[in-house]
Amino acid sequence: MTQRSKQPCEPHSGPSPDLRLELQRDVEAPAIARAAVAGRFESLGLDGSVSSTLALLVSEVVSNAVRHSAGPRDAPIELVAEATAGAIRIAVTDAGEGFTPQPRNPGRTHDGYGLYLLEKVSARWGVESRGPTTVWFELPRTALGA
Repeated sequence: MTQRSKQPCEPHSGPSPDLRLELQRDVEAPAIARAAVAGRFESLGLDGSVSSTLALLVSEVVSNAVRHSAGPRDAPIELVAEATAGAIRIAVTDAGEGFTPQPRNPGRTHDGYGLYLLEKVSARWGVESRGPTTVWFELPRTALGA
């Protein structure tokens, strides 16, 4: 069982995020986001399972923004990534008006895994709907149990 942290990861101490990326809302956005995040954090020497999990969660959150945002089709998606001493924090913002996360419906086997994976794998995650919609998650820099 994964333990969830009740404390946020410490804020990034630098003047700006480690990575800020504006993406077109299209099918290429998840791959572009994965490559950008992997390239930016390669120097951290993340464990292979952490890197793979990070890529999976980035793909899921960006894919959800592409597929489900109620915002204008031409409105970009923004990804912001920050590394702290203990975690990687990813926030993906789209122009939609927000949503309330629902539990995964086990009867739907073809989709609906994005937020479920965030719940099961990340240390913390959430949805902010003040203005545009932001889905964020924090992933420990070391594998759980390592």
